[in-house]
Amino acid sequence: MKIKELQKRFSGKFAIRMMAGVLVIAMAGGSFAAGYMQGANEQAMMVEAAEKSELEEKIGELVNQKKGVDDTTKDETVYVISDAKGNAGKVIVEEWLKNRDGADTMEDVSDLKGITNIKGDETFTQNGKKLIWQANGKDIYYEGTTDKQVPITERVTYYLDGTEIEPEQLAGKSGKVTIRFDYENHEKTTIEKDGKKMEVYVPFTVMTGMVVSDDFTNIEVTNGRVISDGKNNIVVGMAMPGLHESLQKESDDFDSDIEFPDYVEVSADVENFSLEMTASIAMSGLLSDLNLGDIDLSDIEDSIKDLSDGSEQLQDGSKQMKDGLGTLKDRMGEFTKGASDLSSGIKDYTEGTKKLKDGLHTLNASVGTLSKGAEALDASAKTIASGVKTLDQALHAPMSENEKAAAKQQVSKQFAENSETYQYIYQSAASNFTNTMTSEATVGQIQAGIAGVGLTSDGVVAALAQYYAEHGFIDATTGKQYSPTQCQATVPGTNTTYAAYFAGSVLKGGLAQAVAGGIAANGSDAVGKSVVSACESAAQTAAIQGAENAKQTIAAQIEAVDETSGYSLVSGTSALNEGISTLAANVPELVSGVSQLATGANTLVANNDQLKNGAFDLSDGANKISEGVGQLDDGADELYRGVVKFNEEGISKLVDAFHGDAKDLIDRIDAVVQAGENYTTFTGLAKDQVGSVKFIIKTDAVKVSE
Repeated sequence: MKIKELQKRFSGKFAIRMMAGVLVIAMAGGSFAAGYMQGANEQAMMVEAAEKSELEEKIGELVNQKKGVDDTTKDETVYVISDAKGNAGKVIVEEWLKNRDGADTMEDVSDLKGITNIKGDETFTQNGKKLIWQANGKDIYYEGTTDKQVPITERVTYYLDGTEIEPEQLAGKSGKVTIRFDYENHEKTTIEKDGKKMEVYVPFTVMTGMVVSDDFTNIEVTNGRVISDGKNNIVVGMAMPGLHESLQKESDDFDSDIEFPDYVEVSADVENFSLEMTASIAMSGLLSDLNLGDIDLSDIEDSIKDLSDGSEQLQDGSKQMKDGLGTLKDRMGEFTKGASDLSSGIKDYTEGTKKLKDGLHTLNASVGTLSKGAEALDASAKTIASGVKTLDQALHAPMSENEKAAAKQQVSKQFAENSETYQYIYQSAASNFTNTMTSEATVGQIQAGIAGVGLTSDGVVAALAQYYAEHGFIDATTGKQYSPTQCQATVPGTNTTYAAYFAGSVLKGGLAQAVAGGIAANGSDAVGKSVVSACESAAQTAAIQGAENAKQTIAAQIEAVDETSGYSLVSGTSALNEGISTLAANVPELVSGVSQLATGANTLVANNDQLKNGAFDLSDGANKISEGVGQLDDGADELYRGVVKFNEEGISKLVDAFHGDAKDLIDRIDAVVQAGENYTTFTGLAKDQVGSVKFIIKTDAVKVSE
């Protein structure tokens, strides 16, 4: 994972650390290079105490400036005298004991050999590693040597024109020269963090510098830079050996501009190669000023918790929707059976024409029953919509009013009256309503109502037969005309005249078709517009709720639009709820349409040639609806299982990864910083002493022997 806070802190401090390296190496290249490291023997390698103390004080000031306060009481500088390839020879340690309280005696601990006071004549007594200095109120400066391995070593490799070469053979040569400094960290420590022990390297930052002459051109530095003072080029590089291993992260876990180099490489075109020396300084506490241990993951952790809680609510909501659709699916059996019973009951009604008015009231009451059925269906739709809404609310936070208005305006453009979307939904809804109302089953139901009021009674049939016997009859199905004489004839094989036969056929079938056609003609437009309005409202709701950026990925799973239906789960259930509610609200218009039945009946008698048979069988339509609800139930079940899988394999793993990977990295960063702060001495500290230590590694010059 990429830690942006880590990237920010590293990039923000890089220049400061680089400048600190330049300052230290420049000082080392001054008094230190001029005296302390240039001699041919031990006596020549020692400069005046004042010079060494001045250098040491300046370096100490630099370190204390980094710390923020001058809190050290024992300041160590470890000088490593190496050959040109970095092989260590003599190790000399200078100690500065700061007598802040002006005490007469100062206690110290040291494992150095040949301890000598280098600035003053104060004496000491020694018992093992314990030293007691007779300070007389002054600071103590002393030095000694050691055979211990220093925690940071360097290896210097030289190349001429791409081929490795010994430094003494390189002196005086010309060509493309490359000098590579490889550093090795030998200081490991164990840090305990939240009950977990971690083995990390002490985070030494090594800065290497050299002064090169004008014979060096086209200078390039890997992990460093070149600085010119107008006369000379100063090459400075920086490395942090062991830090990458301490963090235990792969290189691609960090952004490309976060690097933990463990080497410095300098290349240049050189004439008559000669190099005075190189000097490196290593310190352990430079990472502390980055405040890496203060990286706060609390906001991320809160977001992860919200994501986990939202995922659980999503799972609960999809379960509620699945259960609601299961209930609807169970009720569809009752609806299908009712449609079948309606078709069978048509044959059982016989009443007289006197009860036509009362029959129409009965039919109106039947439409009221339809209204109750629509209300029951509306309640079921609300159950589905409520489940989906609960699911949707778990994923979305409120939007601003401006955002909502913009989303609604965008949707409204798609639902303009002349748009393809509007026309498609309008035509589909109006056509479905017309087909349902004029279907054979519906016509049969209306016929049953007509029969129930006696419109198809023998008396009415006889009256209409008398009319046909006097005026003739035109068969609307075949177009054949029958004269009054033909109508008075008897149908072969029966005792029924053609006039009576035609009258019974018309009253028992054609009237119901005309009534159904009238309802369809008067109601289809209202139904079409209501469904379009409901769909537009649902689409606006879906557009608003789909705008949430923090949870879009999860919300998209339940808002994906089906290519066949043109709806998502959210918008589809909302549209279903709105459409059915609108249908229930428009049933009174259907009742009003029934009042036109009497006029329609007169028109039917006068214009029976216009009567037509209707469209789809109500029972078949009910079966198709049942199949659709079954498919929706299967889809809800699949969605529920998908949400459960997404929660278990997606969200849960994300939460686990956060608590494992990211927190582990931050803990290791804390451990590394702590290891650097803990490393404060090379030779030892007495009780109550506060230490500060730096290592300066000098390599021999590479010159032509005189």
